[in-house]
Formats: sequence, structure tokens, C-alpha cells
Amino acid sequence: MINHNLRFALLATILWSMPSACMVGSAWAHEGPPFPILIDHSVANHTVSVWADPDIGEARFFIVVETRDGNRPSEAPKVSLWTEPTSGRLDRASYAAEQQPLRHSMQFFAEPYFDQRDFWNIGIRVSSTGGETEEIMVKVESTPPGYGAWDLAIYLFPFVLIGGAWSYAMAKRIRHYRESQQQQSDGMVESDEGPDHERHQEHALMEATR
Repeated sequence: MINHNLRFALLATILWSMPSACMVGSAWAHEGPPFPILIDHSVANHTVSVWADPDIGEARFFIVVETRDGNRPSEAPKVSLWTEPTSGRLDRASYAAEQQPLRHSMQFFAEPYFDQRDFWNIGIRVSSTGGETEEIMVKVESTPPGYGAWDLAIYLFPFVLIGGAWSYAMAKRIRHYRESQQQQSDGMVESDEGPDHERHQEHALMEATR
């Protein structure tokens, strides 16, 4: 019975862990966290920082634009982005960067397309409202969107660890419960064989010797 309950606890743990693990694995594989590729660079009378998530397929680039003193610009410049492989195997592709509706900062978002794992030149062009246009270029490597089975195993490990501890605690509790029930049963047997039982045995012996 204990083994049956332990198997049930393990099954419940696996079923409990699967949805959370799948959500975590899915979120990481397709929406990995962006990382900075350019910080506080002066462009067209603005300060520009770029964060990127260069996954193969639709990549994500976030361009943060500030004034020279670190404040939100009063007027939005025009921002665009272009990509090309460093090997020159593809022509340059241009993408418009759309301003995102943020209250306290000015951020632009672009989704360039990377067809395969490669090194890419990324150009960020900023045109101020005063007519000044400047461009900066950085290099990034496009990467696969996740690590497959290893990615899932890494993020599943904490759930399995917690589930294993829970299963062990449940099995221990079930074992203690069974031992308690057995002790109570043994106590009832001993009480049935107490003084009353001995008197019945003496009476039966006297009747037999008459």
C-alpha cells in the first residue's frame, strides 16, 4: 500500500510540474531576454542604447533614445535599422523602428529577420527633428532560439527537486500513519487479552475439571 501511495505521489508531482516547466521552457526558447550591444552612444545629438535578442528568425531590437543629459526627448527622432551578413552573402535589408508607448522613456522596437546562424552588421540610423542624421554600426551573432532538450532539463530541474522533496515527505507521512494504525491495532489485541480474558480462561478450566 505504501508503494502504491508513493507511486501516486510521484505521478501527481510530475503532472504538477509539467505545465510550469513547459511555460518556462517555451518563454525562454522563443522570448529570450535581450542583452545590451550598445550603451550610451552619442548619435544625432541624442544618447542611444541598443538591446538585442538576435534569435534566428524574427529577432528583436530595442533602441532607447535619450537627451544628452539622460532625459526623455521632447520630440521623437526618426529611427531605423538595417542588417547584412558580415560575409556579404545577402544584400542589406532595412527595417523601420516603431516607437513604443512608454511614459517615462523613449524606446523604439524593430524586428529584423536572420535566416541562419551568422555574424551580422547592424546599422542604427537616427534622424533628429532638426534634420541631423547619424548612423552607428555594431556586430552581433544570430543564435538558435533555445537549447532544445538541455534548455528544458535546466529549467525543469528545480520543479523536479521540489516535487521529489514533496514526494519523500508524503511517503514518510504515509509510513508513519501506517505504523500508527498498526500500533493501535496491536493495543486493541492486548486489551482483549487482559484480566477479563484471563478470568474467562480460569472459569473454563474449572468447568472442565469438574
